[in-house]
Amino acid sequence: MSMKKILMAAAAVTALTAGSAGAATVSPLSKVGGKFLTPTGVTGTTFDAYTIANELNVAPTAPTADATIVIAPTSNTTIGAGQYVLTYNITGGTFNTTSVSSASSSITLKANNSAGTDIASPSSQVASVAMVNANTVAFNITVASGEFLTNVSLINTLKLGQSRTAVAIDGNLTTAGGSSVDGGAIASKTIIDYRSAYKFSATAADATLTLKSGYKKFTVGSDASSFDIGTGIGFALNSNAATDNVYIKTDGTAAQTSDLLTPVVTLTGDVSAFDPTVGSQAPDTGTTSVFTLTSLTAIRGATEKVTLTQRTTPLVGNASAYSITPTVTMASGYTAPTFANTAIGSVSLEGTNFYAAWVGDGTNGITYFIRLGNRSVTAVSAVTVAVLNSLNPATSTTCNVGAVPASGELLITSATLKTCFGSFGRADLRITAQVASSSLTAKMRSVSAGVVNEQSLGGGSDTAKAN
Repeated sequence: MSMKKILMAAAAVTALTAGSAGAATVSPLSKVGGKFLTPTGVTGTTFDAYTIANELNVAPTAPTADATIVIAPTSNTTIGAGQYVLTYNITGGTFNTTSVSSASSSITLKANNSAGTDIASPSSQVASVAMVNANTVAFNITVASGEFLTNVSLINTLKLGQSRTAVAIDGNLTTAGGSSVDGGAIASKTIIDYRSAYKFSATAADATLTLKSGYKKFTVGSDASSFDIGTGIGFALNSNAATDNVYIKTDGTAAQTSDLLTPVVTLTGDVSAFDPTVGSQAPDTGTTSVFTLTSLTAIRGATEKVTLTQRTTPLVGNASAYSITPTVTMASGYTAPTFANTAIGSVSLEGTNFYAAWVGDGTNGITYFIRLGNRSVTAVSAVTVAVLNSLNPATSTTCNVGAVPASGELLITSATLKTCFGSFGRADLRITAQVASSSLTAKMRSVSAGVVNEQSLGGGSDTAKAN
C-alpha cells in the first residue's frame, strides 16, 4: 500500500472515531411486547424499561417476550462508508438463538446531505451474522459510499429467567478489524424489569371523641354517633399510565385492577364500643373486623371509607390506633401480591389523665390499690386504664375498669389489672377518667409484707387527652 493510501486510511479512521466523547446507545425507540420503551407522545422522559408485574407467574416455564432492540450512533454523520461489526449482549435472560439470521436485523441509513433524509432503498445491508450464542448476537454491516449508519435493530424473542431478574442489553460497535467506533462500548440499559403492579393505600383520619352534655357519651362534631377513621381506601395500579406502565403479560397487556379477585381486609384496633363498616359493608358474619368485600368497584378505585359507629352499650369508646391489612386472590396465571399493614387513623378521648409508675400485677408479693375519688355530684361514666411499657407483653393495652359514682370512689387493684392485662409484671399506667372535670383525686397505695406506702397521683387536669 502506498504512503498516500495509508494516509487516506488513517484519515478515514479519524473520521469514524470523531465525536467519540459520546457513544452509540440503546435507543428508546426499542420495543418490547410491541410497546416503545418511551411511550409515543411522551416528552421529557428518559429511557424507561418495559416493566412486567411481579404478579405474573413465571414458574414452571420462563416467559418469553418479543423485542426489537435499536442501537443508534451518536449522530447521523458518525458512521460512514466501511465494514463494521455491531454486537448485542444480554444479561438476565437469553436470546432465542435458533432464529438469528441476517433477516433478524434491519438498518436505517441516511444520505450525505444537510437534511439527513433516509435512503429509500439503501445499497448497504446487514451482510451476515458474525456471532450467535445464548447471550451474544453480532452482525457484519456494510455501509456504502455516500451513506451513514443511523439505526440498527435486532429483532428477537427474549427468554426471561424464573427468578424475575431484570434484563439488560449492552453492546459494542467496531470496524471489521476490531477498532472502536463512536466511543466504543455501548452502555448497558435495563430493557425489562419487574415491579409490583398493584398497591393498597388509605388516607388516615384521626378523631377525638368529645364529651357530650351529662358526660355520659362521646361524640364527634356536633352530635355524630359515627365517624370515619380511614378514607380513600382501596386497591390501585402501581403505575402512571402515561409514562410508567406495568404489564401483566409479556405481550403488552397492561395490568388491570379487575384482575384482583375477592379482596379481604382485616381491621385491627379496639372496636369494643364500635360497629365498624367498610363502605356500607359490615364484617363477615361471626368474624370480628374481617371484611370479605362483595362490592369490588369502589375498593378497586380507592374510594371506600372505614367508619366506626358507637354502640349503645358500652356508652363510650376506648382510645386506640387502627390499621387495616388487605389480602387478595387473583385471576388464573398470576400470583397474589402481598400488601403491608396500613395505618388508617386513631381515636383519642377527651378526659382527665393520671399516671402511675411502676405498678405491678401482684405476683411479686406487692399489692397495689389505686383510688379515684369523685368530689362531684355527677358520676363519671367510664374509666380507662392503658398499660405502658410493661415488663412482660400485655394481652391487651387498654381496659375499661368501670365508673366513678357521684361523690364516690373507684378502686383499681392489682387483681383488676391482672384480669385486664394478664401477667404483665410491672408497667406504667395511664388512667383516663372520661370526664372534663378537675373534681377527681387519685392516690396509689402499695402493700408489701405489711409495709404500706402511699403516693398522691394529683388532681385531674382537664387539658389532657388520652391518645
